[in-house]
Amino acid sequence: MEAKTMFSDLRRSGLSRLFALSLGLELTILVSLPAFGRAETLSKVANTNSSSIVFMENFDPPGDGEPQDTFGAGSRDGSRCEGDSAAFRPVMSARNYGLTLSDRPQVFVYVPETTAREVVLLFRDEAQQEYHRAFLPIAARSQVVGFQLPADRGLLSVGKNYQWSLAVVCGETLQPDDPVFSGWVQRVERTETIARQLAGKSTLERAQWYAKQGYWYDTIATLAQAKSELEPGEFDPIWQQFLNSVGLGAIATERLGEN
Repeated sequence: MEAKTMFSDLRRSGLSRLFALSLGLELTILVSLPAFGRAETLSKVANTNSSSIVFMENFDPPGDGEPQDTFGAGSRDGSRCEGDSAAFRPVMSARNYGLTLSDRPQVFVYVPETTAREVVLLFRDEAQQEYHRAFLPIAARSQVVGFQLPADRGLLSVGKNYQWSLAVVCGETLQPDDPVFSGWVQRVERTETIARQLAGKSTLERAQWYAKQGYWYDTIATLAQAKSELEPGEFDPIWQQFLNSVGLGAIATERLGEN
């Protein structure tokens, strides 16, 4: 009986020493890491529950194939009205093409403080047949805002590619040298499978899901919705991280507002 007790005590003692040695070794390695190594390790742990938004550029459109040329004049370049101190800039991914589940997707643009008071939003099909257009007002303050066709202007068809163009009316009427931007969009059917995948997700989680699937327009629109639900200290880093990740760092600190 005493032998068994002695053996048990020795085993517990040995395991304790082994555990202490292992723990000490791990702490020694962590402390001996360079500062950047420790930061990277801690960052990996912190990112386990990250709220960052990662847009998937390499998506395959489920309907018509991607248009051969998705880049039009001024598609992602800044341009301004005469007298404005800053340039307009569309909020688009590098591919300048994205998916949407919406029949009337919003086109988001950075609007600086400007003398212009309206824009023209136009949609065309791949044959360049005009689909719908609308004159829409803009606010004078500097912000990123979304422009959307009115409900009475018709709906985008599922599986079809459309090119949108947004022209800034700098004066009383639209002129040939006014800023014009363009991009492409394909509407996708909201299937039961998609509905199930989105069910129960928070607004921010839906934005993350849209981004991973290539739904550019829905990602931005859902982030705009999330802005009203989060404190600025929570939302601003997410918004800035997203814009920086898609090459739009120049406007990452601009507020996401309402037109």
